[in-house]
Amino acid sequence: MSFKDRKHLAPFLFYTIVTFVLGVAAATSEARSSGSILLLVVAGFLSWGLVEYVLHRFIFHYEAQSERARTLLYAMHLAHHDDPRSQERLFASLTMSVPIAAGYCLLVWALAGNWHAMVYVFIGLIAGYFGYEALHYQAHHGAPRWRLFKYLKKYHLLHHHQTPELRFGVTSPAFDYLFGTFRPVSWKRAALGRKAARNK
Repeated sequence: MSFKDRKHLAPFLFYTIVTFVLGVAAATSEARSSGSILLLVVAGFLSWGLVEYVLHRFIFHYEAQSERARTLLYAMHLAHHDDPRSQERLFASLTMSVPIAAGYCLLVWALAGNWHAMVYVFIGLIAGYFGYEALHYQAHHGAPRWRLFKYLKKYHLLHHHQTPELRFGVTSPAFDYLFGTFRPVSWKRAALGRKAARNK
């Protein structure tokens, strides 16, 4: 593995270390039931779908007016649309993800009123984020065998190649359905999407 390839692993290593340290600090400084911890982690995990949807729809696909904003959005996401097969543009960088993670933590801390609860919710969020990166990689470079993962791959490729204004969910179409950007997967269009992806 080259140094360039290892750079893609930096966010995974960083967030693994951060969540481990925070988790140990929270567990050793507060008595909390395992059931309560599990509920908080699950809440964080489920919140990832909403975070993913909001970022993808309202920020990454925002029609910016200024040249500076357009350049920033291109670097953050739209370059990935120009070259979906590029691994350089596939994974979120620490520069982009750390401010989002910090904002999320501050919001949860304010709502929960307790940094220990925030830590467990954040651990769940990061688990959801890791799942997102795995599914996103699979959508562009994998050959899934399970029916669900095949569906998600087709769903995401249609977003890239046919309907960039729809299908913002990568890990799930649930929030697309909830907010009116869902369309059933057209198997024929999905096949065209895969063919277009191979030709890029």
